[in-house]
Amino acid sequence: MGGLRWRQALYARMWRPTAPSLWWQVGLTPLWLASQGYRGLAHGHLASYTWGVRRRRKLPCAVVSIGNLTLGGTGKTPLTMWVARWYQQQGWRVAVLSRGYGARPSTRLRVVSSGHGPVVDWQTAGDEPYLLARCLPGVPVLIGKDRYRTGRYAYEQFGAHVLILDDGFQHYALQRDLDIVLIDASNPFGSGALFPRGILREPLQALQRADAMVLTRVEMAEQTLPGLCQEMRRWNSQQPMYCLATVVEALHRQDTHSPVDLAALRQCRVVAFVGIGNPQAFVTTLTRLGAEVVALLVFPDHHPYTPEDWQTIVATANEQQAACLVTTAKDAVRLTPSWPAPIPVYTLHIGVTFAASDALFTHQLQALMHHAKAR
Repeated sequence: MGGLRWRQALYARMWRPTAPSLWWQVGLTPLWLASQGYRGLAHGHLASYTWGVRRRRKLPCAVVSIGNLTLGGTGKTPLTMWVARWYQQQGWRVAVLSRGYGARPSTRLRVVSSGHGPVVDWQTAGDEPYLLARCLPGVPVLIGKDRYRTGRYAYEQFGAHVLILDDGFQHYALQRDLDIVLIDASNPFGSGALFPRGILREPLQALQRADAMVLTRVEMAEQTLPGLCQEMRRWNSQQPMYCLATVVEALHRQDTHSPVDLAALRQCRVVAFVGIGNPQAFVTTLTRLGAEVVALLVFPDHHPYTPEDWQTIVATANEQQAACLVTTAKDAVRLTPSWPAPIPVYTLHIGVTFAASDALFTHQLQALMHHAKAR
């Protein structure tokens, strides 16, 4: 339990925009120094492709990248699903390519789904590709570090017209036709520092490479949204900017996978547990549904839950006299179904919707395919 409290405290000081105390700033100095080294490595990596030291390769089909500037938690997976389904509805054959973070053992190429659900477990696929494979019938999902090789396989074996790179903004080795960058409006840049002191993967000037910028969770940042838009326009004043809001699609019991009315969370004492990039956003969503979140247990992103973790979660629920446990769909795939719980365990399924008309965004997606047909 002490480890959980330490992780939550460290998360708050490193990732949130509020300034930490002087003692915390001193304690985090080694991480700041490491972030300067990371800055140099990131700049050198990009420069090697910009100057032609390394070659970017191009695939014979359309490539859409959905990525971000920060470490996780911006809503890439829900938007990936949205874009894949939209192309599917237009009659295009779609495949999703993921690096497969956390997949074991690591591999150069693996088919997670040929379009008929996962053919491997989540440990082999990684939690996000596994979730995509479950939620996108008819869409092949592949993992591999070499996105060109993986994309070539998807094009040749599945006849893909369009490939979606899940978390591809920093994957410079593959040319993209559309680079979509997501920014979490509720916590856009954390402390403003680069990893490992903060959550930024690149400086904000990297927004200049974006073909489209998407602000997510805008319903959680109504007061700060105008200022954030101005900040982003400082770095990219030419490309379109869109706003996405979080929507709750469903609530399921973890043991039976049966749907539960969202009203079950109203005035309900809830213990939430997550291993995602922005845990506070999950709490905000639960609160908006009327739940009383009496405890939040934060685990590392992509954390493989252990029996000891589960014992801690259940013990916390007992201590807080909670009526249920709630987690995310991504976390749920990392739980063992046979683990006992004295109270219901719910999975909250999150989606996205455009805060304004999505016509401009879909026009940009459609224009890409007109270009692809002209090749």
